[in-house]
Amino acid sequence: MSVRETGLPGDGDDGPELVGRAAERAALSAALSGAGNAVLLRGDPGIGKTSLLEWAVRRARAADARVLRMVGAAAESGLAYAALHQVLWPLLDESAGLPPAQQDALERALGVREGAPPDGFALGDATLGLLARTAARRPLLVVLDDLQWSDETSATVFAFLQRRIERTAVVLLAATRDEEARFDGPTSTVIDVGCLSSDEAGVLVDSRCPDLESGVRHRILHEAGGNPLALTELPLQLDPDVGRGALPLPDHLPVGTRLGRLFEERIGRLSSPARDRLLRLALGEAGRRADLPGARVRVPHPPGDDGLREELTDSGLAVVDPATSELRFRHPLVASCVVELAPKAAVRKAHLRIAALLPPNHPQRALHLSAGTVDPDEGTASCLERAAEEMAQRRGEVEAARLYGRAAALSESPSGAVRRWIMAASLATRGAAPLDFIRRLLDEASRHPVPEDLAVLHQFSIAFFQLHEGSDYRAPAVVMSEILDGLGALPQEEPGGLRDSLFCLLILTTVYTGDDALWRNLDRHISQASPLAALCYDVWKDPARTAHGAAERLRPVLAALTPEQEAMSVWLILWTAVGADVIGEHPELLGRLQRQHLWGTRSFLDLVTCRDDVIRGRWESALRTAGRGARESAARGFDIHRMTYHLHAGFVLAGRGEAEALDALHEQLGPWARERGLRFLLDGMHAHRSLLALGAGRYEDAYAHAAAVTPPGTLPARAPWFLHSFLDLVEAAGHTGRGEQARAHVDAAVAAGVSEISGHHAFTVAAASALVAQDDALFRAALARPGAEQWPLTHARLHLAYGGHLRRRSRRKDAVLPLLEARRVFAGLGAVQWVAAADRELSAAGGAVPAAGRGETRPVLTAQERRIAELAAGGLTNREIANRVRVSPRTVGAHLYRIFPKLGVTSRAALSEALADAGARRSAPDTR
Repeated sequence: MSVRETGLPGDGDDGPELVGRAAERAALSAALSGAGNAVLLRGDPGIGKTSLLEWAVRRARAADARVLRMVGAAAESGLAYAALHQVLWPLLDESAGLPPAQQDALERALGVREGAPPDGFALGDATLGLLARTAARRPLLVVLDDLQWSDETSATVFAFLQRRIERTAVVLLAATRDEEARFDGPTSTVIDVGCLSSDEAGVLVDSRCPDLESGVRHRILHEAGGNPLALTELPLQLDPDVGRGALPLPDHLPVGTRLGRLFEERIGRLSSPARDRLLRLALGEAGRRADLPGARVRVPHPPGDDGLREELTDSGLAVVDPATSELRFRHPLVASCVVELAPKAAVRKAHLRIAALLPPNHPQRALHLSAGTVDPDEGTASCLERAAEEMAQRRGEVEAARLYGRAAALSESPSGAVRRWIMAASLATRGAAPLDFIRRLLDEASRHPVPEDLAVLHQFSIAFFQLHEGSDYRAPAVVMSEILDGLGALPQEEPGGLRDSLFCLLILTTVYTGDDALWRNLDRHISQASPLAALCYDVWKDPARTAHGAAERLRPVLAALTPEQEAMSVWLILWTAVGADVIGEHPELLGRLQRQHLWGTRSFLDLVTCRDDVIRGRWESALRTAGRGARESAARGFDIHRMTYHLHAGFVLAGRGEAEALDALHEQLGPWARERGLRFLLDGMHAHRSLLALGAGRYEDAYAHAAAVTPPGTLPARAPWFLHSFLDLVEAAGHTGRGEQARAHVDAAVAAGVSEISGHHAFTVAAASALVAQDDALFRAALARPGAEQWPLTHARLHLAYGGHLRRRSRRKDAVLPLLEARRVFAGLGAVQWVAAADRELSAAGGAVPAAGRGETRPVLTAQERRIAELAAGGLTNREIANRVRVSPRTVGAHLYRIFPKLGVTSRAALSEALADAGARRSAPDTR
């Protein structure tokens, strides 16, 4: 869409003037001026995100664009597809022009057609198709406000859209309070909306209340702290005599969650019917679509509503949307304030009134009945249970668990309650819900005797919780082994894929601990395993001898799975593929699994693709995934995921020679892993150190760390991660005069047939064989292996070794080309120490060392340095940066002192361009 540039300090579009926000308005204007752009505004409540969205909406409408809106609501965050419904419902009649499969996916998700819910990819594709079709006729703006309250299923679709709209005429604008939220599409921009400057805050206050006494004005500016909503509302709450300085100032509440109390007096002046109407609006009656999945009806406007609407708009608490004629709040905080101030009995009564206006089968009716009911009520509990069952069938396991939990709380009998608590916990584990939530459900279930027919489900939920809670990994493994004993007499097709889930978690636990007793337990139960679980066992127990041909063996196993079995066995599939080191060889598998909505599935998928990104040289992608995954895992309490993300990130830091950053990471990873005896992580840390030491030329250190993972000449049966440091040991042994040990290690791999596991294994063994033999033919054969460039670090190290081999044999001219190739790849990876090693060899060979031009050997920023540089480039002061990254301002200054020369700049003003240049260079190896 094309919008005009006003050049005015406000907005110039016949709406409320915006004070400040020049950078934010410029970014929004740029997004609106093109097509296929996405912008995410992040910031605290009341900071002005909604005002910026409204500013953009006015400009879009002035350019004759169509606007679709969604406003998230906490009350609907547990209702699958609720947020998506707000966006798509106005376009439903236009879906007839879509391909039948896309139309079917949309209508099933929106509840207007019977059938199982579509998978995430199909729904995202259908949504994109409908929006693109609409935008082809008229520019389209999609606005998502309060995205933090979007339900999880809708949020997945919105994430899909922002990554794929670049080729459409759609512009997507969103706002959230979640400071960790990300838009990471190719045309996406993330804007952190901060407080107004002191000058801008003064302009805003003066424009609203120009007659304030100077002392009063100073106090308001101080208490508001640059928050636009507080700056606007605080003066309006003052008695006029106080504002003029005739009366003393009262104590003002600070900006934050208590800001809503500033609306209390204004709400209190409303008539009782208007307050009731405002409360129902806050609870989701109107202004929010009542025609959510399952029904095509709207809650009718109550009699006399026109008069109430006028009273509410006159109060300044609500406005009428000019596009929809619906009543909505002037600011989202008003809704929170209304509910907080209302008596609890009034809130319950309002919920029940909304429920009475909804059809019996409407899914939102159960939510309102639940919120309006205090005492046990089996009718309401049964209604909630039916809604939970429907939600689970729509793959909204976590939302279903919450509904089951509320149904349990309203159950009239202990037997009914415990069954519902157990079902809630089971669904929560299937959806990988936050561990605190699972703990509460299990605590409630433990208050009653467990029904015999639900005992296995309950035991599994307990074991799942104990395993991921992370204090003891052996106890839950024993419980899972006991469950397998109980399942021995059951058919392989037991409900829910429980057997495969058990084997997956048992294998994972056993690999992480390396515990012999747990391996023996697995040995005892493996005869019960499905073909997929048996293959997973083979690739992890003793891969050097039992994982041969894993890639070929995996294909027919996957082909034999039904879609339902595949959905139930996602973790087992991924754990098998990563054990066989063939994730990159199964793009169709990843494509299918990416359609899953559940956080646990997406997180596990991110874990294995992060590892694949590491070994295939997509290091920036790996670091982004690891950072995001670690934050999300920590927030949900999944520490084992968080530490595994750290493990993957450590290989990138080691490859780049970022010793300080690796030390900081090991300070978190090491104590946690040692306390729990997790050998997988501890040996991974040794592998980090061996790679770091090799790059720095500390070959004795490298050998010591690599030998700590697998002693030379042996590939232990229960150390399936031997490939982590296999090449490091051989190379370090060669540099330290341990040729016999290096040869023994290669011979062990050849004798075991390691090359038959995967292409990566085969190339690694070929590279190691060339290093040991120092033979031209072996070097050339290894470098010429099909697909060898898929593993760029190993490939470049082999080029470096070959160049050194040629140089030592006085073939200096021949050495130059492989050394230059090694240097090129190292520079693209940001592996500064390895670049320096290539430069030393080039100098010794008499070759010209390339100048340290744009991005060549300039030192790479650590993750912490890059974060600080980005914040400084965004205009934050040292103190503001210190608050963000939780260090002292002096530490920030020290970081900037090191950052400036690394980027070749001398001022903050030049940081933005330098970072963009560095990002462009660094992203080069991340081509897929």
